[in-house]
Amino acid sequence: MGDALCCTDFMTESKTNDGRLLYEIRAGKEASFRELYARYQGVLFRFALHMTGSVAAAEDITQDVFIQLICKPSSYDASKGPLPAYLFGITRNLARASIRSTQGNLALDDVAEAEMVLAADSELIDCLSGSEALDSLRGALLALPELYREVVVLCDLEEMTYADAATVLECSAGTIASRLHRARNILRAKLVAQGGRTAQDKR
Repeated sequence: MGDALCCTDFMTESKTNDGRLLYEIRAGKEASFRELYARYQGVLFRFALHMTGSVAAAEDITQDVFIQLICKPSSYDASKGPLPAYLFGITRNLARASIRSTQGNLALDDVAEAEMVLAADSELIDCLSGSEALDSLRGALLALPELYREVVVLCDLEEMTYADAATVLECSAGTIASRLHRARNILRAKLVAQGGRTAQDKR
């Protein structure tokens, strides 16, 4: 059984090996499906989890991705891109559907926040620490509009390159850089505001 991948090598895994596994899956070889599942399940689950904020939703989404793959293995067209990008695309669409069914779209409010005067990174460190910082980051991340949340998850949390994230999200590396810059600004503003409220509560 193949080893699970992290995002740093997710997009560079052997296309030939993936192609072989898909061929064998189409031929009904269960061991090949288990190998492909072991290779990609972890990184897809993390992406879905960061996008939805729900372990249950992430588990369902990841399962649905592989159900789609095993039920329709011929739906993947290698000429259109690598298998990881295809799997991420399915995960992304399912996560977006889950978000919209449970949380609604917060894009307008959060895009407006991007225009705020932003504090320096050192102020973030002063405002938040330990579990408070982690909880605040999770909340701020989940409040981001989807197109910003995606790039933060892929590039900052999973350490994917701009080029690989661009392949997954079907845009240019320049667009990834622009979205990531704005997303970080929104997050920074939210965390500084949260830190200020926390400091006041402790007085």
